[in-house]
Amino acid sequence: MTGECLDMTESMIDHNINNLDPQHFVFWLPPVDRVIHVGPDQKPVALPQVPLPIKLKDMDNAPGDNAVGEGVYDYLRQFPDCLHNADYAKLLRDGYAHFIADLAAHIVMLDKKEVDPAYVFRKLTYLKILRLLEPDNAGLLWQLSQGFYGLAMTFTELPQVRRHLLNAMRYGQDLLKLQPDDQAALNLLAEVDILFGDYPAAINKFRRLLAVLPEQKTAERIEDRLESCIKIGFPDHPLVDDLENIGEAMQLYAAQDYRPATQLLERLEEDTYFISELKSADFLCLLGMCRRKAGDRGGAFDALSQALEIAPDHVLARETLESI
Repeated sequence: MTGECLDMTESMIDHNINNLDPQHFVFWLPPVDRVIHVGPDQKPVALPQVPLPIKLKDMDNAPGDNAVGEGVYDYLRQFPDCLHNADYAKLLRDGYAHFIADLAAHIVMLDKKEVDPAYVFRKLTYLKILRLLEPDNAGLLWQLSQGFYGLAMTFTELPQVRRHLLNAMRYGQDLLKLQPDDQAALNLLAEVDILFGDYPAAINKFRRLLAVLPEQKTAERIEDRLESCIKIGFPDHPLVDDLENIGEAMQLYAAQDYRPATQLLERLEEDTYFISELKSADFLCLLGMCRRKAGDRGGAFDALSQALEIAPDHVLARETLESI
């Protein structure tokens, strides 16, 4: 590579933009007249005039068409909320359609089987990218809202519960802007409001939901939920705080700080509001495990036995109980 070409390439590299992975990517601003050629007829597609993420290994020379596509695709999959994300998604659609097809194939594959939270998060990331191309696609918005809510309520994800719930709320609210009477979105957002302690908002959404529900059996369940919200009124703290405390206890347990983890969970066990709303076999199993490690074998036996009463097939609770 000649010195003149090196100077030109360096002048197009933006070192000031917020690079979320500077160890593997560099941002490159394409020349105004730079195009890529697409399809059998080699149709020209102009590159957007924004800094494009290119893999460092591909910057020995001015990046070729493949290097541009691979850099944008890999960067966007890691950072779907990055600056210029909509420009990147449109470039993939117009110039590298096989990458968009690859995203869709992965989503379908992940839908077909039970996967752990890391794979669920990957699916949601891919859905975010597709939504950049169709911001008003109600189906994508529902999958994102429901997916983040499900992730938030996954026990091992409780350390990130607030962030996941806020994402569920954001996409659900965007869906209601398109379809104000969407029954699934109203119900899910009401449950999110309850977790954040906003019972007036939850009551409002349940009432809106009852006004559009055609099925009596479902309406009865929503009426029961509405009456519960009215009875609770204004709780002294949001349930999301309790979920975050469980997440903190999990991290303490992993760090072998068993006594403070036990104390944190036992305070929740004494909280009638938490127990009435969120008592679960997973919570009781974690409490039993913490008590066992802290030397309280009797308390551990009690918590694990309660866990198995709720979920007789809870493998970890049964194994821990048998070890006592």
